[in-house]
Amino acid sequence: PMPRDIPRLHAFWFCLLLFCTGARAHDGLDLFPPISVPEAWNVLTLTGANIEKLAAGRITNEIPTQAELALQAIRFLQGKTGKLKELLAAAIDLSRADPSTLSEDAATYRTRLKEAAAGYPDAVVHAPVFSCPMCKGIRELDFKVPCFKCGMKLVARTIPATGTPGEPSIILTPALAAPLVAGQQNEITLKLTWKQNGQGVTPEELLVVHTERIHLLIIDESLGDYHHEHPKPGSVPGEYHFGFTPRRPGAYRVFADLTPSQSEAQEYPMCDLPGAVAGTKEVNRLETHAATLGDQNYTLRWLTGGGAVRARQPVGALVTITDSQGKPFQRLEPVMGAYAHIVGFYEDRKTVVHIHPSDAEPKRPTDRGGPSFQFRFYAPRPGFIRLYCQVQIDGAQQFVPFGLIVAP
Repeated sequence: PMPRDIPRLHAFWFCLLLFCTGARAHDGLDLFPPISVPEAWNVLTLTGANIEKLAAGRITNEIPTQAELALQAIRFLQGKTGKLKELLAAAIDLSRADPSTLSEDAATYRTRLKEAAAGYPDAVVHAPVFSCPMCKGIRELDFKVPCFKCGMKLVARTIPATGTPGEPSIILTPALAAPLVAGQQNEITLKLTWKQNGQGVTPEELLVVHTERIHLLIIDESLGDYHHEHPKPGSVPGEYHFGFTPRRPGAYRVFADLTPSQSEAQEYPMCDLPGAVAGTKEVNRLETHAATLGDQNYTLRWLTGGGAVRARQPVGALVTITDSQGKPFQRLEPVMGAYAHIVGFYEDRKTVVHIHPSDAEPKRPTDRGGPSFQFRFYAPRPGFIRLYCQVQIDGAQQFVPFGLIVAP
């Protein structure tokens, strides 16, 4: 089982998401097709356990989704052997089941699954599959093989028992006393509710990840003003409060980075905060590799050998920090269990890239980092990304902006 506080697991946390990814290795409910017999059986074993659990709890409306996930694994195995026709028929019946016969169909499917498993070695049927906690679609049979996208250590894959494919299980609803005004502090209440039953999400139902249960990634329409906040629970279950001061006029978008304990699957529900006046939606698409904040100079170098950063191709990156005299800066303080947090937004503000350095993490509050750190980057598609490097110096946090145009 996974520990509830998992900062070491996220040593170089890499998230590429379209609103939902996993904090523990999983494929969510929109599984990638299997590419090996052991992986196919891993899907059948995990979904079979989910079907049994759902049937016992009489959550029958979720069972057809699990059957759909099993179908592509069964078809893969049948293509290898030409067998498993009875199991395939049972899975099809279960995926299309009438509510009145669903429990009976589930029992039949479980029987056929046990019969099919008897024709394979036990080591194949129960083979673990390892996946990246942050990158979707990574599947390996050897846990020693790192993620080829971000280099992160792989962990055992899980498949959630409930949910809608590709969608978060939590709904985020904001309440503001007044629309946002640039330069003015605004107190905001966020209501977190379960999509399934409308109940409020309590702190105990969320895992602690990198020292917090909820990370709010907040960006304006121009991608020019980024904030990272941590809301605190209120007296009403499901209500959380935070305040922030927007630096620009207009609306802001909030991504809530959280991990429900029941699924251990990281989610990014989002909502918009209205502005008192319209803000600029024009994004400065200039590619920038250097920035100066305070007395520090930051340089970002893409380790491509002089080539472009391309979509769907992992690439290394190096950030180097110097002081105003050009000397190496070595006083980065720990912030949320790391020396840096890199967050990026595509200009449509629907896709978030979240990365942590691959270097050693701080172990004590007195540890200091610098003058450089590395990370691995994987862009899911072409386009402009505004990257923010969050660090802490002398107790104050800095958000260092960079611009990147990802080539096809």
